[in-house]
Amino acid sequence: MKKKIIIFMPSIEGGGVEKNLILVTNYLSRKINKITLITISKKFKNKFDKSVEFKTLNLDIWDKLSRRFKYFLALILLIKEFLKDKQRLVFSFQANIYCIILCKIFGVRIIVRSNSAPIGWSQNPIKKLIFRVLLNKADQVMVNSFEFKEALKNQFKVNAKCIYNPLNKIEIIKK
Repeated sequence: MKKKIIIFMPSIEGGGVEKNLILVTNYLSRKINKITLITISKKFKNKFDKSVEFKTLNLDIWDKLSRRFKYFLALILLIKEFLKDKQRLVFSFQANIYCIILCKIFGVRIIVRSNSAPIGWSQNPIKKLIFRVLLNKADQVMVNSFEFKEALKNQFKVNAKCIYNPLNKIEIIKK
């Protein structure tokens, strides 16, 4: 069977996570037969390898909406992909909790990339419990620093893998 992966990033806005998304997706596109990127944002499409299949909505109006609404729309696109083929792996860069829930309902393996420190989003005890339970349901959690890995371990009992962000050699050489 051919390797297939869905990369989930509902809202591509041009920051550091997005730059990492582009680098990781393009790297994986050279190693994996089929990469599908689910996003509502199309403005950075030209930054991705041509072999990456975009699953998005046709109208550009959706890109102007709130991030939460984009999450909702992208989750619908993800469900449509699951209904076609469950033999995939999802790599979530955003909306991780929602994505974990869907993947577990559909029996799909999931890797989440946690990109913001828990100190900013885990002050509420109910949220903390939800994150502890659901992050531990992911097949793997990735972080990009050992400090972040320790924070997740201490606050949520998550055994994350630390993988540093890839470097864009071409951009570095140009500068």
